[in-house]
Amino acid sequence: MSFPPTNVSRRAFLAGLSVLGGATLLPAAANATPVLRQAPDAGAGLIRNPEFGNGVMAGVPRTDGATLWTRVGAAGGTGSLETGSLGGGSVGGSAGGSAGSSGAGGELALVVSRREDLSSPVLAERVQVREDADGTVHFDVNGLAPGETYYYQFRGNGGESPVGRFRTLRPADSNEPVRIGWFTCQGFEEGYYAAHRHLAEEDLDFVVCLGDYVYEFTKPGVRGVTTNPFPQTIDAMRDKYRQYRTDANLRQMHSQHAFIPIWDDHEFRNNYSKDGWTFPVISPIEGAVGFQQKKQWAWQSWFEHMPVPRFANDPTRTYRSLRVGKTVELFAPDTRQYRDRQACGDSLDHIVCAEADAAGRTMLGSTQKQWLLDGMTRSDARWKVVANANMMMGMVVADNGTRAYMDTWDGYGAERAEILSTAAQSVDNLVLVTGDDHDGWAGELWDTGFAPGTPSGAQANAPGTRRAGVEFVVPSVTSANTADGGYTSSSDNTGGARAEEVNRRDKNPHVKHADMVSHGYGVLEVDASEARFQFRTVDKLNPNSGVETTKALRTPAGQSVIETL
Repeated sequence: MSFPPTNVSRRAFLAGLSVLGGATLLPAAANATPVLRQAPDAGAGLIRNPEFGNGVMAGVPRTDGATLWTRVGAAGGTGSLETGSLGGGSVGGSAGGSAGSSGAGGELALVVSRREDLSSPVLAERVQVREDADGTVHFDVNGLAPGETYYYQFRGNGGESPVGRFRTLRPADSNEPVRIGWFTCQGFEEGYYAAHRHLAEEDLDFVVCLGDYVYEFTKPGVRGVTTNPFPQTIDAMRDKYRQYRTDANLRQMHSQHAFIPIWDDHEFRNNYSKDGWTFPVISPIEGAVGFQQKKQWAWQSWFEHMPVPRFANDPTRTYRSLRVGKTVELFAPDTRQYRDRQACGDSLDHIVCAEADAAGRTMLGSTQKQWLLDGMTRSDARWKVVANANMMMGMVVADNGTRAYMDTWDGYGAERAEILSTAAQSVDNLVLVTGDDHDGWAGELWDTGFAPGTPSGAQANAPGTRRAGVEFVVPSVTSANTADGGYTSSSDNTGGARAEEVNRRDKNPHVKHADMVSHGYGVLEVDASEARFQFRTVDKLNPNSGVETTKALRTPAGQSVIETL
C-alpha cells in the first residue's frame, strides 16, 4: 500500500492563493476561526460535516515542511464520509473501510499559516482523504522557511479540525541549541496520559516516540475500557489507534509539536523478529491469523495512522535520518523488521547463552547497519543522536554474568560490539535515547557494551577498553515497570524495585542512573558544549497529575561520561 504523491507545487505558496476555484481567505478576528469566502459552487466535492475525532499531526519535519496528517471519523470509531459532488457523481462510504476497498474518500481543504489565527496563509490546498487508508490524509508540505513555527487546519464543508502547530527544522548553518521530547510504551488501559499534557507544554523542536505507541494485547487497567484483545483483522488493528487517540492529552501533544515515530514490537506482536515470534501463542484468538498476514496488516495500520512519508522504492522502510542545523543529526533505525530471532529461545529466566554473542547475528540487517555506520562516521554534526528502540548497553543481573533480556542488544552482542567499536574510534559525541524497557536508565557506552569491572562469569561479558557514547533510557508513559509488575521477589513492589536498582548499578558499573518505579517522559537538550537529559515524572494513575524533574544529567562534549546536574 502506498499513498499518492502529495508534494505541493510552488504555485500553492503564492500570496492570496485560493483553496478552491473562486475561493478567497478572509482575515480572522482575534480568537476567531478564519473564514473561507467561497463562490456558490466552491464547496462542491468537499466532505460534508466531517468529524476530526483523531486530531491532527505534523510528522517527520524538514527545513522546508513536514507531513501533515488527519483522519476523518469519530474518535474511537469509524464515522462516515459524506461528500458533495465529485465530477458530477456522489461519493460516500465509511472512514473505516476494509482492506482492499478502493473508495477515494473525498477531499478537504488545508490551510497553513505563520499566524496562530491562520490569517495570511502561506498555503491553501485541496487534499485527498483515502478511504482505503482508514479515512486518513497524508500531505507533504514543501516550500516553508527553516526554523519557523507554522499553524495548520483541515476543513470540510461544515466541519473543521483542531488547529495544529509545528516547527520546521533549523537551517543548515544554525548553531542554536536543539530540544527534543521523548516518550515510549503507553499501554492505554494501564494509566492516564498526564505525561502528554505536560509534554504538549514543553518548548521543543519535535517529539520522538521510541516505539510501542499501541499494544496488541489488552490487560485490566484504570480507565474502565477495553481495547481489542489480539486484533485479527485490519480494521481491529486500526481501531487500536482510534482508541488511543480518544485521549485528549495525546491529541493535544500531537497538535503542538512535530512528531517522529519509530516502531518497536507491540504495534504488532511482543518480541517478534523477521521470521516469526518466539513467545508462544497465549490465546486461541491470537493464533487465528498467520504471522505474515498479521504483520502486513499491523504495518499497514501503522503507516496509515502515523504522519510519515513513504519511501517509494522500499514501502515498509522506516529508518531515516534528520539534520537539525550544525548541532544534531538524528538517526532513527528500525530494530525490529530485519532482526534475527532472539537468542536462547528468548528466555526471560536470565540464562547464560553463547548464542547471544554469536558472530553474524543481526538486529539491523546488513543494509541498515551499513547505513547507520556510514551515517554516524560521516556526519559533521556536533552531536549524533540515535532514536533507539531497544537498550544498547549491557545489563547484567547476577554475579555469574547473566544478562537481563535477549530481545535487547544483549542478545545481539557481536553486532553491538561492531557498532560501538566503530563509534569509539570514529564518532564524536554519540547519544542514544532508548525506549522499550519501561524503566528509566542512564549509562555510559563502552565498545563491548560493558564497562571495566562488569561481572563476566559464564556469559563471558568482555569488558570494554574504549568509551563510545552515552545512553538514556526513557521510562514508560503508562506500561507496567518493575514496581508495577511485581517483577522482583519482594512482596513490597516499590521496595523490591528500589533494591533491584541497587543490584543493577552494582553489577553494571556503566549504569549511572536507575529508576524502576517512575513513569513519564524525557527531554534532551544539546548545544555546542554539552548534552543534557531530564527525566520528567508523573503519576500515571492520576489524570490531573503534575510533573516533576526527578533526575537531570549531562554529558560534556568529547567525553562520553554522564554527570549529575
